[in-house]
Amino acid sequence: MRPPLALLALAALGAAVGGAERDAAEEARAGRFSTPERHRCRWELRSAAGASELRLSCRAAGGGAARSCAYRGEPRRCPAFGARSRHYWRQILSRLRRRRHPCAPGAPLSARPCGPGRAPPEAQLRLLPDPGPATPAPGPEPSEDPAQTYCAERWHSLCSFFVGFWEG
Repeated sequence: MRPPLALLALAALGAAVGGAERDAAEEARAGRFSTPERHRCRWELRSAAGASELRLSCRAAGGGAARSCAYRGEPRRCPAFGARSRHYWRQILSRLRRRRHPCAPGAPLSARPCGPGRAPPEAQLRLLPDPGPATPAPGPEPSEDPAQTYCAERWHSLCSFFVGFWEG
């Protein structure tokens, strides 16, 4: 069965109109770079509801602890972003590469066409506050009696006898 000619024409028209949007969506969404201080960084770009989030994870050359951070902004609010989104992200990553410590607080990130005075402040990428070290969920308090810790309630007396015998 052959699809009607009108459907083929609509599909071709949709491909021509949506081509620029698809190119922006198909650009690199993750990668790696190194800083002047020889930090090895991985980046990942996430977009949702108009806002974009650039997540970084950097490790010192000597193998120190990894440091993670994220930048968030709304680059779509910049008039130049729509036509040159690939250029925008290249400039942002270039600015991050030049920083000694990409996760250290500093000025917001912006590309030249979307810099201050050319786009609203929301278009700039700002470093999100560090949530701090994750605190483990409080677990049950360890008891001093091994029989309570390792034996079921119904075996507690027998277990206590053997633990007492074992400990002498």
